[in-house]
Amino acid sequence: MDYLPYSQEYMLAVSIMAGVFLGFIWDVYRLIRHYGKFKTRGTVIGDIIYWIISIKFGTELILDISYGNVRFFILMGFLAGALLYFYGISRYVLKLFIFIVDYILKVIKTVIHLLIDPIKFIIGKIRILLYPVKVKYIAVRDKYKKRYKFMKFKLKKVFKNRKMIYNKKKRQKRKRSMRTHL
Repeated sequence: MDYLPYSQEYMLAVSIMAGVFLGFIWDVYRLIRHYGKFKTRGTVIGDIIYWIISIKFGTELILDISYGNVRFFILMGFLAGALLYFYGISRYVLKLFIFIVDYILKVIKTVIHLLIDPIKFIIGKIRILLYPVKVKYIAVRDKYKKRYKFMKFKLKKVFKNRKMIYNKKKRQKRKRSMRTHL
């Protein structure tokens, strides 16, 4: 921080430029929000972060240009700069940013497709070559599935029969024990 006395005109001009800058930062945040597709919580967090940044920037600027003296015309300069930006060039800047970002995303998608399409082509050709193996695999798999189901069915019957035999023996023992008690 230097200790040169600044004129009020200089302080007003700097505060107007700072208002324009804060408006520009708000547009950058709007662009991030547009492409980020934030939900309610994300928007609230983004707004809080923007206001923390703008308050920090504003206080640092006030400390620098007026040595911490908060003057009404400095605050009006912030407001005037923001209004000039938002009612002047904000929509054009935002449209330009969206055009640039959309173009960059389009180029990235094109590059990705150029890299992935040959791989898809090769994989398709490999699938065609391996189709007989796939058919054979499906036939073997279905055969073993049928065998598994059949074995499961047989085991179920065997366990059911064992249960029945076990219960039959148990009943016979009970009958014998009942006869002896009588």
